[in-house]
Amino acid sequence: MKNKYDVILDTLPETGSRLEVLFRQAGDGFLQVEYGREQRANLQDSFRMQVVNEMVLEKKLNGLIETVPGIRTNLFHFNPTVLSPNSLIEEIKEAEDLVKSIEDIVVESRLIKLPIAFEDSETKKAVEKYTKEVRPNAPNVINGYNLEYIAMCNGITVDEVKQVLLGTEWYNSGGGFWPGGGFFWPMDPRCAIVVPKYNPPRTWTPEGAVGIGGPCVFTYTTPTGGGYQLFGRTIPIFQFSQKHPLFKDSPFLYRSADRIKFHEVEEEEILYIFEHVHNQTDYQYDITEDKISVKKYLEFYNSEEVQKGAKIFQEKQREGTRTAPRL
Repeated sequence: MKNKYDVILDTLPETGSRLEVLFRQAGDGFLQVEYGREQRANLQDSFRMQVVNEMVLEKKLNGLIETVPGIRTNLFHFNPTVLSPNSLIEEIKEAEDLVKSIEDIVVESRLIKLPIAFEDSETKKAVEKYTKEVRPNAPNVINGYNLEYIAMCNGITVDEVKQVLLGTEWYNSGGGFWPGGGFFWPMDPRCAIVVPKYNPPRTWTPEGAVGIGGPCVFTYTTPTGGGYQLFGRTIPIFQFSQKHPLFKDSPFLYRSADRIKFHEVEEEEILYIFEHVHNQTDYQYDITEDKISVKKYLEFYNSEEVQKGAKIFQEKQREGTRTAPRL
């Protein structure tokens, strides 16, 4: 029997193509839609979430303000004086029922190619500042940086960490905890590195820094604190001034369901691009309009070669996690 503090307003039953759907009260003007009752990170959930999100947005519901899709949740922000929670739930249910199989899903997904300089001077300054001011002798700082710790946690070498980061496309499950950020997950499970976050966090991280915390990659949009293990620096992905033509309509580069693909460059090129984004405003970003066929992706993901490689990597990770120093 429900009590007055139960935040689950409604549910949809599990089917062959989705987990149970939970509709959670998240404040007077917010509704959280969640797949399953246990934490998990599965791109299949995000693919479905993106399609259902677009279907609901296309309804142009009076009172719906915005949505914040994630890896297995979507937060609906609405005006409760115009749109009731129950009415919104019924609209979402209708969209859910129209998605019969995830294999039929095709997700709009731009591919953004981003240069990255590993172990650049600016992110090294952030690590140095941390050891001086926050945690001297931090076990995740080896030779002044975090790459060796990342490698240690995953049972591989630093060069192999770089190969993994460069070797897959990273899928944006939705907006991050900082304006303009995104949470990026590896499309190839053989590249699914995992590391613990800083403990305690940093007080400063430079714009453009790239790091990993848990299983997902984050690109820092502005100078800020942070807790992800740093491995390099990329180009601007946020511009508050909106001077560059790419940012004319929005200060954010990323959209939900975008993919990024890193390629390695020297730090001088990163600094050159910063100048030509923020000051010269003539840098051309490499962005391709594309789609993800979920059926084709699942064929790749479930192939014997990929699954075998993923299991081998997971065995290395287990050993690395066992021997790496705890934070």
